[in-house]
Amino acid sequence: MSTGCTIRRRAFSASLPIASALAFVFVSTLAPAENLMTLIEGGKPTLDARYRYEHVDQKGRQKDADAHTVRFRAGYETGRINGIGGVFDVEWIEHLGAQKFNDTITGDTRYPVVADPDDFDLNQLYLIADDTIPGTKFKIGRQRVIWDNARFIGNVGFRQNEQTFDAARLDATALPDTDLEYLYIGEVHRIFGRDSAVGRFKLNGHGVRAQYRGFKPLTITPFALFLDYDRTSQAANSTASYGLLVNATKKLNDDFTVFFAGSGVRQDDHGNNTGDFDVWYYNAEPGLGYRAWRFSAGIEQLDGNGTQAFNTPLATLHKFNGITDQFLTTPVGGLRDVYGKAKTTLPAIAGIDGIKIFGAYHQFTDDDGSTDYGEEWNLGVAKAFATKMGPVTLSLQYADYEADTFATDIDKLWLTVSFKLKP
Repeated sequence: MSTGCTIRRRAFSASLPIASALAFVFVSTLAPAENLMTLIEGGKPTLDARYRYEHVDQKGRQKDADAHTVRFRAGYETGRINGIGGVFDVEWIEHLGAQKFNDTITGDTRYPVVADPDDFDLNQLYLIADDTIPGTKFKIGRQRVIWDNARFIGNVGFRQNEQTFDAARLDATALPDTDLEYLYIGEVHRIFGRDSAVGRFKLNGHGVRAQYRGFKPLTITPFALFLDYDRTSQAANSTASYGLLVNATKKLNDDFTVFFAGSGVRQDDHGNNTGDFDVWYYNAEPGLGYRAWRFSAGIEQLDGNGTQAFNTPLATLHKFNGITDQFLTTPVGGLRDVYGKAKTTLPAIAGIDGIKIFGAYHQFTDDDGSTDYGEEWNLGVAKAFATKMGPVTLSLQYADYEADTFATDIDKLWLTVSFKLKP
């Protein structure tokens, strides 16, 4: 691509949130006064807060990490004029007390990484046109984007600073049992914040996705995702991915439910990537629900050829391959994750109901199973308490990764208290 085209593309992607805001203001000024009141009175504030204590004990680090952080997110979603409205919110992340962790900005390598640096930033600002053209929804600006199970595009919601995108998104739902989507991404605002050299990535990203629900109980989701990063350091992530996701849930009787999730995806070099490769991804996870219990076992594989591996840099990676986050980047020898998961909601204990427990076990190898990387087990408990203002959720999680040939032994503990304003 020529330098002139690159400059124009960067200018376009950087202006998406500003353009969406100006377009919304312009539309608003053309509306009658009573409709302007609809924007305000028909809207709703958004507010959530989260405190987290994260402890990390990592072999080879001089000290353990003890991170106390808080996150506040506040904003407003307007009402609609002919389906047109706007959404914005800002985010503030701050550590409490002495900083006894490597937040990726300080670079204090005596401590393990807890990727929650202090930050204050515009999290979302977008224009939305909802059914203005019947059967369509259009968003342009900085926004949260989550595709399906977040394996390829997600908001990394576990971390204090979520990942958002300067993007344009068109959804069409006019066809029976079918959703169609086109997505353009110009810039990624990552969890590392504005002060990080890797806090923002500029790219030329295009995604197309369809979802069909007509073959009940199957849901079939084919997609294609083309990512071309501007930075030379990110060229290895410039890829084209083509794949299919399949999900099914079938209730057998009042006690038993069976379900399945699976996918297969091919990934090739694309755009500024100087490599020449094709690698594959697949996942299969059957499961069984019995009353309040849910059990599943699965295999997830990301191929590697010794120099290049299947990667999903825009995913919510914390959801996959263990929650100690040892495989945020796929080893060049590939990754095979064989796992089992279980979760349930406990019956009332001392008058307290709604307590959820959940856990998982993972065995990690390279993609042909010949090299053992390590194993992880994790366990968690959570309880939501209803209040007049909105739910308050308490959760406690622990995870232990025992290394064999990849990374080092590490265990993590999280205590989280969160609040979300009721709409």
